[in-house]
Amino acid sequence: MALPKICGGFLNVTQRCNLACKYCFVVQQPKEMTYKVAKDCADFYARNALEEKTVPNITFFGGEPMLRYDDIVKPLVEYIRKTYGDYHLDITTNGTLLDEEKLKFFKKNDVGILLSIDGDRKTQDLLRVKHDGSGSFDDVDVKTYLKYNPYGTFRATLDPRNVRYMFDNYIWAKDIGYKSCTMIINVFATWTEEDYRELARNLNKIMTYIENNDGSIEFTEVSKYKRDLELLESGEAGNKRVQLCNTEGCGNCGLGAGRYASCGASGNLYSCQEMTENSDCDDFIIGNIYDGVDDEKRYEVISRYHISKVESSKAGRCESCSLKQVCNGGCVINNYFKNGDLNVMSEPLCVYSEMCFESYKKLKKGKVK
Repeated sequence: MALPKICGGFLNVTQRCNLACKYCFVVQQPKEMTYKVAKDCADFYARNALEEKTVPNITFFGGEPMLRYDDIVKPLVEYIRKTYGDYHLDITTNGTLLDEEKLKFFKKNDVGILLSIDGDRKTQDLLRVKHDGSGSFDDVDVKTYLKYNPYGTFRATLDPRNVRYMFDNYIWAKDIGYKSCTMIINVFATWTEEDYRELARNLNKIMTYIENNDGSIEFTEVSKYKRDLELLESGEAGNKRVQLCNTEGCGNCGLGAGRYASCGASGNLYSCQEMTENSDCDDFIIGNIYDGVDDEKRYEVISRYHISKVESSKAGRCESCSLKQVCNGGCVINNYFKNGDLNVMSEPLCVYSEMCFESYKKLKKGKVK
């Protein structure tokens, strides 16, 4: 079966970051993309998208991509809008280098912004710190961000050190003006049974609040299980694991077998943005924007992942899991970094996923307690 051409993905413009988040697993390296490579990558994606009859896309990524705002991000956005027009553009940022002028530019040029922030002052300054150890809360102007991005999603990282503030930050996000909230669990941390109990307590408080308050905001880590519950209740769930094995759905994102990849400083294309410029992940390079894409390599990479082989890192856990018929294995690259195997999920993700699924079931039935 022919694989689709790569029509977009991540543009890793720098490996540097102006923060030193205590849970970050990325090793900062002095690898910087040039404007020429960035422009050539944009053209590469656009040519392929034209052949595939789809819209190309780029997500500016890092490190912290706003460190390259003046010499790559801004001029490339201007070039793309002048040359191509219809081109999906996004940026993932910690928000510390955003100001109103830049937010206006992104708004004018239809650039989506994923702002990664852990929440209120006590939470943000606990783990999302600068290189000198000081907090970063005062450097992120969330209110101005929401002025230009009123439908932005509050995106936070849950860690054993901040999980006790989970409910507080759901309320903080609602009060400051977010319309939806997602909290991703740190799978690389060591979670104790008490940490899991704290996680469950806070999740239950959020669900109770949603059930009893019309002014609540969506908690996407729970609401995303709507389709899974429908599959289970209809008896169709047994087919989902088979459906997930196609190349578009392999490992959620395609793992380089779909239309998306990640471009590094030299123009190399990687299966995932988290592997870009990581010397331990050279075997996940699937081509180069100058030399072309190696479909044999793409097939070889995805052959390492198979939904039927997905298992938890904790032996025997899958058998009793309520999600076993619809589980897709989570982020396979996180699996690889954590357990050395694309098919072995980390226990924290297993626990959190099942908690969220059970919470959705209770919320749907109006039985949150």
